[in-house]
Amino acid sequence: MLSDYENAFGLYHYNVSKNFNFMIIKMKTLRFFLFPLLSGFLVLNPSALFSQIVADHTVVDEYDKIPQEYIDEVKKMWVIVAGESHSKGYRIGCQLLENIDPRFQVNIRESGTPDGYTDQNLRLSRATWGDYGNASGWIYNYGEEEWFTNATAISRTKAHLTYCNTNNLQIAAMGFGWCWDMTGNNWPAGTPDPVYHVRWAGRSEYGPEGSRRWGLDAGDFDLTGNSVSMDTYLNATNDYSNYCLANGYPTKIFYTTGPVDANENLGENGYQRHLKHNYIRQFVAADEERILFDYDDILCWNGNGERREVTWTDYGGFLQTFQAIHADNLLDMDGTYTEDGDHIGQRGALRLAKAMWWMLARMAGWDGEPLGLNQPEGDKFIRIQPNPVNDFLTIQIDNSSQAGNISVTDLSGRELLSKELFEATTEIDMRGFPDGIYIVKLQQKDNIELRKIVKN
Repeated sequence: MLSDYENAFGLYHYNVSKNFNFMIIKMKTLRFFLFPLLSGFLVLNPSALFSQIVADHTVVDEYDKIPQEYIDEVKKMWVIVAGESHSKGYRIGCQLLENIDPRFQVNIRESGTPDGYTDQNLRLSRATWGDYGNASGWIYNYGEEEWFTNATAISRTKAHLTYCNTNNLQIAAMGFGWCWDMTGNNWPAGTPDPVYHVRWAGRSEYGPEGSRRWGLDAGDFDLTGNSVSMDTYLNATNDYSNYCLANGYPTKIFYTTGPVDANENLGENGYQRHLKHNYIRQFVAADEERILFDYDDILCWNGNGERREVTWTDYGGFLQTFQAIHADNLLDMDGTYTEDGDHIGQRGALRLAKAMWWMLARMAGWDGEPLGLNQPEGDKFIRIQPNPVNDFLTIQIDNSSQAGNISVTDLSGRELLSKELFEATTEIDMRGFPDGIYIVKLQQKDNIELRKIVKN
């Protein structure tokens, strides 16, 4: 059993009694996990170390806790949010964030050939190689007709992924930046859905049946006359992710929810959009490897932790309460509003940017804790540099008077390296290790320290 548990953040520092074979670790989420100790080694459960990546309102204020090493990793990325007008909010927000905090350097490109690799700034754009109407050429406007509504769209997006990732323009992450596709052009009409008691709305440019209202799944065809549904978006996005994995591309595909602005969408139209957003969330939650940028949720809360809620009485006679964009997020930094193309205020765009940097840092390997598992705040017992590591890992220990042992394991608990430790500074050759995440364990008598490292 634990004789001393120290660390409000998680798996960082603890003392272990040798007389017990199990230990309990309390994670930041306040859940408890039971792990067996085999010959003094902690067998780690990866899910206890890394939670699913969901960027919603809860992470907006966490952006300034990103360790510098992961800020530096994000600055190596080219990220694409392919979309129409609303996608501009991501880009405007990231520029605003850089203006406020120069650590978060970004370069925005709105036309021409995308910038090549750099480690000086995040590269953010909506550029794609080709679109529905063009097999080649750089395009800076991308709608539902390019992402999911038809077979040509899907094939062109895959061709874009291949072109970039095989022509020295590796894409770190890509997602679809929704416009008013869930609500616009075709307002709620027809027969109410018998389950949700709402009529569906939306547009589906170049879909098999043209641009029509659409629902959640294939069963809604009888209500909308449209074979396009939210499942079409989800399946296409999942297909892109599998395509990148199958071809060895480093691109991480992320899911997104859509806009919540426009006052005329607060009633039935807003509610059916709310149902579509929840449907996306449920799909993402079904697989912990999926990543979500929750645009909707981020903008429904303000900086004071307040959420805006509205109501609508459905066709079953039930009063439905759901969230809508908070008025604060429709304002610029000075409290006024000027339309700059994204249909939200600077305050809202800035919230998007903070969540975006958090999400990208998590993609780069950050565990979400203020200093990561690699260097707990206020704990100088062990230092590991650099992290991420390419070749040699340097381990420094303040207390070298005790003999000890240092080991490196993978996330399954398999020990890959072990050596006795006597000196204050030790080097470990990581050149033969595959890229991935590893745990470094230092043990001196009853004291055990764990650190997460990223090899790339």
